[in-house]
Amino acid sequence: MSPAVKTRAAKLVATLGTEPQVVTATLDLLLAQGEPVSQVIVIHTFAPGTPVAQAVKELELAFTQPPYLDRVRLSMQPIIHPENGQPLHDVQTPDDTRAAFQAFYRQVHAAKSDGSRVHLSIAGGRKTLAVFGMATAQLLFDDDDRLWHLYSAGEFLQSKRLHPTPGDQVHLISIPFIQWSQVSPLMGSLAQVSDPYEAVERVSQMRLAEKIAHARSFVLSSLTPAERRVVALLVQEGLSDQEIASRLVVSPRTVEGQLRSAYSKAAAHWELEGVNRNTLIALLNLYFQTANSKFV
Repeated sequence: MSPAVKTRAAKLVATLGTEPQVVTATLDLLLAQGEPVSQVIVIHTFAPGTPVAQAVKELELAFTQPPYLDRVRLSMQPIIHPENGQPLHDVQTPDDTRAAFQAFYRQVHAAKSDGSRVHLSIAGGRKTLAVFGMATAQLLFDDDDRLWHLYSAGEFLQSKRLHPTPGDQVHLISIPFIQWSQVSPLMGSLAQVSDPYEAVERVSQMRLAEKIAHARSFVLSSLTPAERRVVALLVQEGLSDQEIASRLVVSPRTVEGQLRSAYSKAAAHWELEGVNRNTLIALLNLYFQTANSKFV
């Protein structure tokens, strides 16, 4: 990472379960790497009298004293129940999971919107939260953002100390993920979407449109007119070589040769090792369902 990138303001978004050291150790390790983290945003469930409530209390206390006092700001963000407006006790129902995904997405979206780099830690709390964290990273992250897991073991883990010291068995693990903005330039528009479910729907629509456009390019640019007619009958009606030949009044051998050529061109177009009859149908089915032009 370039020095210029590290000078940009950074925020840590982290999940919290019952162990506050998951958040503080992650922050300490990032600060030790020279990351200019100025705010920690903690996403969590909450129920009075539970271990999670105790973890929230300990974490809030930790940020009122060194090494964080006057250096890093803490923002606790309980996941809010969609109906009663109260913090969720746990993530169990479909409504709960929707609220959790929206909480994750909106916090990261807000951090990205103000120009901050985002470090997202998914080490604490329910595995469901980790899944939503990964989905959020795929939708919103760019090359400068990072997704982290925290590994800890031995005496440091057992001690529940908030701050690691040299020699402790604790380190950050960078988690690789696919950025939708890298898969397609069109996905960059997701940065303008504030709801994760709308973002997911847009991804689905854009991916579908790109698949159809890619197939259209193949049909109109790679295939000869004769090959298009043969391929259209294959994909649209599932005809055999003999049936296609009869329909087009050509020999079965001609149809076989044209399909062989189409398979070869399709393999090159989609960068596949090989394409057969079923593969070609799968690649072109959506296009021929939506194509306005008739080739036969």
